[in-house]
Amino acid sequence: MKTNEEFCENVRQCQNAMYSLAFSVLKNEYDAADAISEAVLKAFSNINSLKNDKYFKTWILKILHNTCIEMLRKKHTEADIDEQYHLADNSLTDISAKLSLWSAVNSLKNPYRTVTVLYYYNDLCVKDIAKITDSGIPAVKKQLSRARTMLKEILNKEDFLN
Repeated sequence: MKTNEEFCENVRQCQNAMYSLAFSVLKNEYDAADAISEAVLKAFSNINSLKNDKYFKTWILKILHNTCIEMLRKKHTEADIDEQYHLADNSLTDISAKLSLWSAVNSLKNPYRTVTVLYYYNDLCVKDIAKITDSGIPAVKKQLSRARTMLKEILNKEDFLN
């Protein structure tokens, strides 16, 4: 990263991914905004630790994830959702289907919710998710598999898939 402007542009390009990650972990838009602010400050302060600019998104999402986990540990409880989150999946055209799907994803416990959001809503690969969450690749694959099974059960109960 050569300039402050480049850093700011990279943050702007990651802002949707950052918000969806923070919101999926913290379940509160204000806490998510606080976590993002704190993570951006940490990233800016430690920009020299980024070895390759092409990994900026993975790097900042890892910082954000760790910041969110720190906040949860301090808080000891998760807040209720204040507002529904805008969904990134454009293949679903029915808004009620999007809301049902998001509600199902949001009902998952961590780490299943986090890996699902990173994989399906932020289009990150398993390898990058493993780096962000400090997990092994096999663990992330297993979490995604279990999350899919749980989502299928939740959505079948809601008669979503029929």
